[in-house]
Amino acid sequence: MGSIAIVGLEHDAGGALDERAAARLSGADTIVVATEDGAAADAVRRLGMSASTYADLGVPADASPAMIVEALLGLAEKGDVVLATVGYPFLRAGVVSGLLARAAGGVDMYPASSPLQVLVLALDLDLTADVDIMDAATLASANFSRDTHLVVTGIGNALVARKVAHKLREYYAPEHTIVTTGCLESGGFDLRMHTLEQLEEVASGCRDTAVFVAPSRIPTPGGFDELVRIIAVLRGPNGCPWDREQTHASLGKHMVEEAYEAVHAIEQGDLRELADELGDVLLQVVLHAQIGAEEEAFSIDDVIAGIIAKIRRRHPHIFGSAQAETADDVIRNWDAIKRGEKADAAPEGETPGVLAGITPTLPALMYAQKISRRAAGAGFEWENIDGVWEKVAEEIEELKATEPGSPEAADEVGDVLFTIVNVARHLGIDSEDALRRTCAKFIRRFEDMETQAAEGGLVIGEMDTDALEQLWLEAKRKERS
Repeated sequence: MGSIAIVGLEHDAGGALDERAAARLSGADTIVVATEDGAAADAVRRLGMSASTYADLGVPADASPAMIVEALLGLAEKGDVVLATVGYPFLRAGVVSGLLARAAGGVDMYPASSPLQVLVLALDLDLTADVDIMDAATLASANFSRDTHLVVTGIGNALVARKVAHKLREYYAPEHTIVTTGCLESGGFDLRMHTLEQLEEVASGCRDTAVFVAPSRIPTPGGFDELVRIIAVLRGPNGCPWDREQTHASLGKHMVEEAYEAVHAIEQGDLRELADELGDVLLQVVLHAQIGAEEEAFSIDDVIAGIIAKIRRRHPHIFGSAQAETADDVIRNWDAIKRGEKADAAPEGETPGVLAGITPTLPALMYAQKISRRAAGAGFEWENIDGVWEKVAEEIEELKATEPGSPEAADEVGDVLFTIVNVARHLGIDSEDALRRTCAKFIRRFEDMETQAAEGGLVIGEMDTDALEQLWLEAKRKERS
């Protein structure tokens, strides 16, 4: 097993390289940089050396830190590896921490000066206080507080600067003051004060700009904290009478309704409407959290902390050592993890059954799907789909033998539907989605029938069966042509 070292290189061509760092670079079997066109790759080339990129190692551009770590550890099995970065390497999006956790021989670090270091020293920032340090590459998906100091590193060109500025404008006004520092071609660093709207122009002249953003005490209309504050006001002593009357129980139907409206927007492909409906869903979440806080049961922070913990727990292939190469692998991992969670939550001495914990208030088809999938996973399954078709025929015959409108008929209809759900599962089809699409198709065709009838001066309700059948066939023909 070879060694792993992380070497921070200087930005400028004349920057001095520590003798020990130079020795590690020259003695490495493989030097790795993130991308061919990055500042680290430039620095390696200036030293007269060559390097492999993540892409050369078969790591995709959107790879998780865990995938990068796995590739570097694989290289280290063949010889000494150096991961070359620019400046301080500890910011590289979880790769360093992942290597530290898994490299048996540890990781040697050789940091160099960087825009981050300049900002920290020049502004006398206390890194133990409220300072968020983020890499530009991951900023778009990050959340942070306007109440803390923020440093963003790795702004390498105008395009990246534009994306960073766009993200920051979600939290700060365009005229908000920022401090930038970047490398100079002649060596050293440039430190300046600007406004946020000038960030793109500032970054265009430097390969690696860092920006410092001071806290903002001015509330913005688009912040999550502001939404939480507004809901607290609405529920307060002088708030809205309707909001103050709501309980978890009274809001239940609204949660379901808003979720269905969001799904409808998705199915319609209306992204503007989807954004609006997701806001309504979020409103329900915050309302429930506010009620929970008033009852001293839980807060919005508990809600967020809980889902973060669950996501990490259920993604051991990303945040742990588990392996999952396909979506099916992930689902199998999830099922095993969920069973473990239910076992932990069960009373002492009790083992939860295979079907325990399935929410009975789900839409009936979705409920049936979950039940049949769990049962099949436990081995209660037909050998092939032929057995399911035989069961469908059997259930239909039993339904035919019942008295219309009787309780027995209702039971047999349920048996037929449940068996059809199993057919869909064997065919890899989601029953809920399939029936929803069929309903939408029926509505389109029926509306076409109404249009045809109206064009002929007729009314659907006054036409005989044969005439209606002709309208239906014509509607089908139009849709298929």
